[in-house]
Amino acid sequence: MKILVSCYACSPYRGSEPGMGWNFVQQAARYHELYILVESKFKEDLEQYFSQHPEEQINKHFYYITKARHKLLRKIWPPSYYWFYKSWQKKAYRKALELDASLNFALVHQLNMVGYREPGYLWRMGKPMVWGPIGGFNITAWNMLASMGWKGFVFYLSRNLLNLWQMHFNFRVKTAMAKSSALIAATQNEANTIKRLYGRDSVIIPEVGFSGKETSFVSHPKTGALKIAWSGQFTPRKSLNLLLEALEHTTSRTELHVIGDGECATRWKKMASRNQRVQTHWYGWVERSRAVEIMQSCDLFCITSLSDLTSTVLLEALSNGLPVIALDHCGFSNVITDECGIKIPIRNKRQVVHDIAQAIDKINSDETLRLRLSKGAHHRALEYFWNEKGKVINQIYNNMIGYSTNHFVDV
Repeated sequence: MKILVSCYACSPYRGSEPGMGWNFVQQAARYHELYILVESKFKEDLEQYFSQHPEEQINKHFYYITKARHKLLRKIWPPSYYWFYKSWQKKAYRKALELDASLNFALVHQLNMVGYREPGYLWRMGKPMVWGPIGGFNITAWNMLASMGWKGFVFYLSRNLLNLWQMHFNFRVKTAMAKSSALIAATQNEANTIKRLYGRDSVIIPEVGFSGKETSFVSHPKTGALKIAWSGQFTPRKSLNLLLEALEHTTSRTELHVIGDGECATRWKKMASRNQRVQTHWYGWVERSRAVEIMQSCDLFCITSLSDLTSTVLLEALSNGLPVIALDHCGFSNVITDECGIKIPIRNKRQVVHDIAQAIDKINSDETLRLRLSKGAHHRALEYFWNEKGKVINQIYNNMIGYSTNHFVDV
């Protein structure tokens, strides 16, 4: 089939949204001919990749659309990003109409960005449409806001309130939900919210995946101190401070290996320096290959994010055989099982810090358990193959043909 895809962010060289867009496009192109609308800043990446791998351009036709930017305004008021992103979606819609006039697409796919707040305008085309993966519905735990510092508290309190309003009253979101033939949710929480607010069923396909090529897993015994890895942006929502506080209450001999940087660096490094029992290594941002090396040298991975979907680094850790301690919410709840890690319930900050410390001590004191979780982690990563996601996406596409835009076909 000829399918139009709105894929704002798409790059074979980047993670997060661009990597997600690229992998979804790669999979769909195994089965259908895609006409892909992409923001022009990714043109260089894509052209470079196809110059080296021309055979992979089969079934992929890219059209580049430039988004206006205002860096100073973005710095003063970050949500202004959505004003320019909405304008880009309007341009994408006009280009979609132009292409459809000559190509007559079988269906359209509003792919990314993942957040529900901007559904684009492809639903106006009167074509069968799939929207997703959809995310962004998560409400940051109210009882954890104070743990994020004053800036984080103000920002995420405001985000929660705005999120609740947008979920219930945004007209274009409600219209796009109603007119989409099929919906893809990024997590179980997103699927539950879509059903509760809009009365629609959805297929759950996490926005992250695993190619199976990244690592050659070898289980290794722990030697010396328990080496704990953490990776992410140094922002309030990533909440490394929860792990730093937990390490003050462990009885285990530990080392902490931190990959990343950002606005909270000074505060978090000061916190870590107060704990003389734990040796902390700060790597900053490093190349992906170096990050993998750091992970592979560690025994355990911790995720403390208070607001996320399904972090790419989670599958990175699992694929490298690292048991994971994560908060029991967002996409982590779906991915982490008793076979690959420990989930921490969220009732209040004191309880979260205590439970993280207990989980670290439990894994450190039982090497048999840690090795079992290590093997289970790699096995769990294999369940998130991109190839398997591609089969589900193709099934969704095929089921949509012949049905009106007001019906969703479950797969």
